[in-house]
Formats: sequence, structure tokens, C-alpha cells
Amino acid sequence: MAIREAEFDSEAELQTWVQSEFIAFLPASMLLDGSTVTTASGKRGIPDGIAFDFAGRAWYVIENELLKHGVWPHIAEQMVRFVVATQNPDTLRRIRDRVFEHIMTEGSADRMATELDTVPERLLQQIELFIEGVRPHFVIFIDRTNRDLEDMAHALDAPTSIFRVQKFIVDGKAEYHSPDRNVPVIQSDPEDRSAFGSNFEVIELLGGGEPADGPGRFRWYRLANGDMIHIKRSKYHERNNYYWYGINPSALERLQQLRITHVVFVMGEYGFAKIPVETVRTFVSHTKTSSNPDGSIRHYHFLSSHDSEPELSWSNEVPK
Repeated sequence: MAIREAEFDSEAELQTWVQSEFIAFLPASMLLDGSTVTTASGKRGIPDGIAFDFAGRAWYVIENELLKHGVWPHIAEQMVRFVVATQNPDTLRRIRDRVFEHIMTEGSADRMATELDTVPERLLQQIELFIEGVRPHFVIFIDRTNRDLEDMAHALDAPTSIFRVQKFIVDGKAEYHSPDRNVPVIQSDPEDRSAFGSNFEVIELLGGGEPADGPGRFRWYRLANGDMIHIKRSKYHERNNYYWYGINPSALERLQQLRITHVVFVMGEYGFAKIPVETVRTFVSHTKTSSNPDGSIRHYHFLSSHDSEPELSWSNEVPK
């Protein structure tokens, strides 16, 4: 038997194989072809696919690449564009509509509603909450890797997995193989984002709800019980034994304008606390602040203790 490793003829060849075999890499996922995603400033890109694992509470932006096209001039530029585009609410709404249309066309609304712990009548709203509340993972299928590619993955500040796929000619016919047994050869998950659950999971634990539109990139949610919440996150600062949050004056104004009722402080991997806005406003009246060069307030400081009954403070040296 004659076997030799070979180069891919094109990215399209790799993409065709990935589309037929992706379930071995991302089990239980539903794959859709890529479509245009757009940054808030209008910069466009088209990933090769988007996959959803509702039961596993994950979704993926997929790109197929050949290393010969270059990490910095091509691959990194594409990936950064996708990361930024998936922070654009308009892009997320277009993805929501594509997913919903696909589910309705496939006749799988009942099954997807079950996976998302909702009823078919509220499936569209739950899909929107899922896409907006679960941070996407970025997946690259590629023929080879190098140090630049690894450095790029860790610099993206987004969960990233890179899978290798090799091509062989066996008795004159092309065959393909994952040398790492369908496991990522490179994987990154930024530490400060590996906190308790996703926004979607936090909202589920608070009884369910839906995303609501806010000014700019300000995110807030309307819960099923009528409460309106804004979510803040912090990793655990082990040396000082606390979690740190900053709220700027414009965010405080938005809390009032949008009639937000609670701020939810997510504490690393530990849990979260739902704090009435009235308590937050009382707290900022005496908390420590950081200033801009012109003397105006840049943000207010919130510290939360790492205890079984967390307490807010603005310093370890003052009463809670």
C-alpha cells in the first residue's frame, strides 16, 4: 500500500471534509454554513460555519485555514474581525434569525425548546438570550500549526480551539486524518472570563428572562419575574482575597434611564449576588473612586469578600 502525506489543494477541500466530519470534533452540535458578520463600524467577514450545542450551552464560530496563507497577514486579521463582530448586537440578532429559521425549516422546534428549557412559543426569545448570553468559542481547522498561530490564539482574549487535519494519498486516493485524535492541538480560555456560568446560565438560575436593548454596548436583561438586571463580572483576586468591580458614572445613569432594578455581581467561579440598585446607589455615595486626568470620576470601586456570606466594601481596611 502506497501512502504519502500531501498538501491540500485549497481551503475549500478542507472545508468540505470538515462539514462532513465536524460532529466528531464538536459532538451534539448543529452546524450552519457561514454568513456575513459585521462589526459595529461596518467591517464585514464571513466565517466558514457557525455551530450550536444548546444542551451543552455552547456555540462556535468556525474557520478553515491553511497555514501557508500566513498567520499575521490573513488568519489573525480574520479571527480578530470575527471576535469583534460577535460583540455587535446587530450581528447577534442576524445569527438568532438564521438559527430560528433553520430550526423551523427542519421541524425541530419541540426538540430545541426542550434543550433550551423553554416552550416552542418562546423559542425565538430563548435563542436570542442564548446567543447573547453565552460567549462564543472560536474554532480553527488547519493543516499545520506553528508558534505564531499558538501566540495568536492566546492573544485573542476569546475561547479558541485549533484542530489539525492532515491529508494523505493512499493508493492514489485522498484520505484525511486528525493526528491529535479530534482533540485541539492548541486551546485557550482567558482566565478572567472563566467565571461562574455564562450570562445565559445566570439568568436561567434567576428564573429565566430575555435580553433587552440598551445604549451602545450596555447590556441588560428583563427577567421573567419583571426584574431588570445588569451583570458585572470579576475574577477572584487571591492575593487580596476579594473580587473587584468598577462602575462608571455613565453606567449609573443608564441604570436609572433604563429603570434597572438590580445589578448582578458574578464572583469568579464562586457564584453571584443580586443587589438592588438602591443599595448600589447608596454604596457609591461613599465608596472610593478613580479619577480621569481632568478630575472627573472614571469609576466607582466595589469590592466583594470571598466568604460564605459575601459583603461589599471599598477597602479591606474599612468596615463592610
